[in-house]
Amino acid sequence: MNMKKLTGLLLLSIVTATSCTKLDEEPFDVAPAEGYYQNKSSVIAAVLRPYEHAHWCGWDGDRWLLSELTADNFVWTQKGKHGYDGGDWVRLHGHTWTPDDGHVNGGWVGPYQGIGQCNAIIKDISTLDYPDLGLTEPEQQQHVAELRTLRAWFYLFLIDYFRDVPIYTEVQKLEPQSTPQEVFAYIEKEIKESLPGLPKDPKVGRWGQAGAAALLVRLYLNAEKWTGTAKYTECATTAQDIINGTYGTYSIDTDYRGPFRSGIKGYRSPENIFEFPHAKNFYEFGWIYNSGMHYQAKFSLDNDWGSWNGVHLTPSRDENGNLYTYKLGMPYERFHATDKRKQPFRTTSKDADYEGFFLIGQQYTWNKTAGFGFDSTKPVNGTEEYNGKPLRFVDQVARFSEKPGGRWAEGSHVITGEENSGVRLLKFPWLPMSQGFFQFNSAPEIRLAEIYYALAECKYRAGDKPGAAQLLDAVRKRNFADAAWPGVSYAQNLGALTDDEFVAELGREFLGERHRRTDLVRWNRFGEAWWDKGVDGKDRSVFPIPARALNANPLLKPNGFE
Repeated sequence: MNMKKLTGLLLLSIVTATSCTKLDEEPFDVAPAEGYYQNKSSVIAAVLRPYEHAHWCGWDGDRWLLSELTADNFVWTQKGKHGYDGGDWVRLHGHTWTPDDGHVNGGWVGPYQGIGQCNAIIKDISTLDYPDLGLTEPEQQQHVAELRTLRAWFYLFLIDYFRDVPIYTEVQKLEPQSTPQEVFAYIEKEIKESLPGLPKDPKVGRWGQAGAAALLVRLYLNAEKWTGTAKYTECATTAQDIINGTYGTYSIDTDYRGPFRSGIKGYRSPENIFEFPHAKNFYEFGWIYNSGMHYQAKFSLDNDWGSWNGVHLTPSRDENGNLYTYKLGMPYERFHATDKRKQPFRTTSKDADYEGFFLIGQQYTWNKTAGFGFDSTKPVNGTEEYNGKPLRFVDQVARFSEKPGGRWAEGSHVITGEENSGVRLLKFPWLPMSQGFFQFNSAPEIRLAEIYYALAECKYRAGDKPGAAQLLDAVRKRNFADAAWPGVSYAQNLGALTDDEFVAELGREFLGERHRRTDLVRWNRFGEAWWDKGVDGKDRSVFPIPARALNANPLLKPNGFE
């Protein structure tokens, strides 16, 4: 039977919506469970199906866009005739979205599609005779625990984005909204009840005890903002248990690249508590690359992809080269000069070795002869404003090609970009296709570093700055050479660890990992000014319930954030 006929009809409020970014997944037809579940393989396939959707939900479109493009570190600029897209990126960056916005709708639809899948499969497998299908009853309990945990992960998006949302545990039944407190309690209950049934050493890409506990850390860390009741003590306790190995053995990777090259050549980072694995032509990490890479990146990074030349870091400098003075944004300049991550990205061997997280400056063709690195005698040329001219990424946004006339006078704005505007993130490495490494790196959904930083934040908020500094340093030390470390260590320069610096450090460590909007909201910074955005005139820390969801479910009411 076709896998699309597995999970039952999704809720009316989910399937009637579409998105201009990517909501092309199909609703599922009704099919009797007994017609599909014939053997062990069919059961495993069913359990894994929502994981595939989860990767799409977290790392492929609207949820990433809502979490990063509404914050201070990334922007999708219009580049000449390309990338205006009906003003989508202007609205996200400037906090002027509406309930009709397609990306806001995608923030609702994506998680609820996953919830619908989990609900249907939980119902199906809970009644199966596992031994009769070649499985055990403990495996059945684990599968249900996994899907309940995954369902809770989907609900974290919804409480974060919308607060007042329906709780669905059944297929084909509309529900009214629950309060944030009720949603919080439901998520907490689901995770706590599921955690004991999960393994401490799960397979890659599957929930284990540490992953479930990490979701509790996320829940408790943001509880005050989401429900009005602080849970920092609970957050700290759970985080410390994870660090102590209560739920499994994990450790901070000694290499700053390690968590992001996990999956390459069979390497698995000891830091990644939960990651979505990839493989070329099987399940690829493509959207992140396509959204941010230039059309010509295939020539410098050795692959055959086209890319969209969209997302880049918000600029650190104005059109005249002056450093901005915003407290937020300017991510590239906020990396210390000696930080290993700040190096321009380049491969350093034929064996998947590389350095740096960013594409900046003049771009050169891949060194085909060596099988790695760049050929400095062959610049990559642009195709638009710099057609036939060397392509050079700049940490600025303006119509430099029209200077001193044309649109140059408009200054630096979301709509005045060019094809070379902005520093490009290659934290998730784009390694050579010809060497067989392209698209094999995992998406690091939860890292032990997040748990260290959460515990550090709890200590910092409780007034234990030395304790917070030690935890942050335990992760940060890998980013610096020994000679540079005394000058940048928080423990050795305790006065440097202020509120502003903590927020900046969160931005550095989790750059591009879908954390930033949530972090800014929690620190009451989401409404502040950054590049090409003034102070918000009203509270925009919660998205409005999408108009299409309200139209589809008569039990829903606007949440007051229109």
